[in-house]
Amino acid sequence: MKLDDSQALLKRCRKQNERLQKALEINHLIAGELELGPLLRQIMEITQSIMDAEGCSLFLIDKQTGDLVFHNTTASHEAQMKELCRLSMGCGIAGWCAEHSSTVRLNDVYSDSRFADEFDKLTGFKTRNMICVPMIARGQLIGVSQVINHHHGDFSLSEEELMESLVPMEAIAIDNARTHQRLLDKQMLKHDLELAKSIQQSYLPSSMPDVAGYAASTYIHPAFEVGGDFFDAVTLPDRRIAYLLGDISGKGVSAAMVMSGVLQALRSELNHGGSAGEILSRYNQSLCQTASNGMFASIALMILDPETGIVESANAGHPPPIHLSKQRIWQADEASGPPGGIISNVHYDCETAVMEAGEMILFYSDGLTDARNEQQQMIGMNRILAWMQDAPANAPACIDYLTKRINSFVGDAPQTDDITLMALIRRD
Repeated sequence: MKLDDSQALLKRCRKQNERLQKALEINHLIAGELELGPLLRQIMEITQSIMDAEGCSLFLIDKQTGDLVFHNTTASHEAQMKELCRLSMGCGIAGWCAEHSSTVRLNDVYSDSRFADEFDKLTGFKTRNMICVPMIARGQLIGVSQVINHHHGDFSLSEEELMESLVPMEAIAIDNARTHQRLLDKQMLKHDLELAKSIQQSYLPSSMPDVAGYAASTYIHPAFEVGGDFFDAVTLPDRRIAYLLGDISGKGVSAAMVMSGVLQALRSELNHGGSAGEILSRYNQSLCQTASNGMFASIALMILDPETGIVESANAGHPPPIHLSKQRIWQADEASGPPGGIISNVHYDCETAVMEAGEMILFYSDGLTDARNEQQQMIGMNRILAWMQDAPANAPACIDYLTKRINSFVGDAPQTDDITLMALIRRD
């Protein structure tokens, strides 16, 4: 073998070794770098070096629009390139490569009708040749990697094959980084929801007032991690006890965010005193002035004088409570007006009755009656009244009995609305 041939062979071997070392760097990135921004930059720098090119660019698929979105380039004029930040599928060489999931190697781009020269016109850059390779991860197209302008002439077939061997590793690294970010986002969301749940629970009473001769028990189960149902029991300045249960329009975090303000406003109005109707009237007026985006709240309010058993009831668009005595079960047609926050200057009437010994009152949200089983049958009010025929005359036992009946009826059907119960009984 001639000396010149040996030196040329040695040079090619060294070049191949350098490329293998660079390819190993990309392989290490797959396991090491999980932050997408730095990962993309490193991928491009290594690819540019391996391919002996003036620049390397990455376009990633926007899942919502299907466009190719430019992310970064190692070439000059990056700022101008970002102005041409989107390519429609099929537009330009990169768009054609993505649409057909096929590699493109061009050594004279201007001779190809697919080439879009907007970038060259904008920057004064001269694109001579390029290789574009589709990026596939988990069987799905995620983008296009391209190298531009070989430093020493044209891109060869062997360099095209080299690029095709590098890009799958790049795609895996990008997919891993995105998966890592989704997991972080999911963990952050879980943390935020747990925090919101903790905050919401802090606004609800941890226990009911200890009232001689009476007992109360509650149950709340949001459809999501947090919800818009609420309940409260407040001892008023005149020693009467206010029991209330309400439902904020909407579900989830948005309703939960409103709930704390609603409870605070209600407690303020309760401390100012008055009849149940007067309290709801003042509260509605306040809510109408502050409510936004169509938010409203339905509320059932009952104020009990524990000495006499006299109860005042007012209702702002909420399902009326169910009464259970030794003789009968009934749903009183209590004074009602629209939900709070819809119409200002509404006067809510107030009805007065006596809670007899042994009588139990069940407050509930419409998530109870509207709950459905897997056959899309609703529980409905008639079924609830039938269940109450066999309900134990004990507040905690009644709540436990009802939740078991609810779960048995609903089965594995998804819960679509918050369910809240509050039972109050006057002992014999």
